[in-house]
Amino acid sequence: MQLAKSGGDKMMTQMFSRLLIGSMLTVTLGLGAGCSHWIELAAPTDTTPPASATVATDARVPLLLETLRVTHNGSAIAPPAILERQVLGAIEATRLFSQHYQSGHAQPATSQARVTVRLSIDNLVEPHAGQAAWRGLLVGASMFTLAPFIPLNYDYGAQMSLEMERWDGQTKHYSATSNGSAHYYLFGANPEVIEQLKGQVTEACLSSLLDQVIHDSTFFLAGTMQPQDRPIRTVSVAVHRPSSRAVPVSRSLPDSSPR
Repeated sequence: MQLAKSGGDKMMTQMFSRLLIGSMLTVTLGLGAGCSHWIELAAPTDTTPPASATVATDARVPLLLETLRVTHNGSAIAPPAILERQVLGAIEATRLFSQHYQSGHAQPATSQARVTVRLSIDNLVEPHAGQAAWRGLLVGASMFTLAPFIPLNYDYGAQMSLEMERWDGQTKHYSATSNGSAHYYLFGANPEVIEQLKGQVTEACLSSLLDQVIHDSTFFLAGTMQPQDRPIRTVSVAVHRPSSRAVPVSRSLPDSSPR
């Protein structure tokens, strides 16, 4: 009787050990295979080719970024410094304007012709918290064995409205939208993937806006009298799209998780 009990206990111990080893192997494999994460950007609805133009260098005027308003799911927030730099950098890279100023800093001369910019950015964020909580329950119930196989999503969208006012009071209005999603598994969660998603969505939206501005490039040029004995200097203007930041509709990010 005691021998049978001892044999039963030994069998139970072996079964528990095998289950524990199997679970650990699954989690270990998940740590390797489950660290993948990728970003998907929605295909642009505007299929117009990127705009470019050639303008007279001396006809360009300074640009003043007067206001930058940002909301996050409908709530106003202070514009992050990195966003201000990204906006000014994108405008400067077009080469459409002679100088670039920002409200609160050095300003162009009062008597100088300028273009004043007012930009509104409405960000929409959906981290799918309810979905993540439900899947977290599944992961907990499975003792983490399902963790490498349950995907999580983070959606981010931006809607931009741009107003550009000339020195004589005439204005142009432009708008653009962009959105994308970050996909990852439990052990692939990384703040970097979210920041990259936000940066890429913002860049795509800015590029769409500035393409529209380039199409109207002559509207933002001041008429100047060019001496006949001097050659007219020109500059090519276009939206700058760094090859290192160019992303397809779907892109896998390099794994930066600690090993």
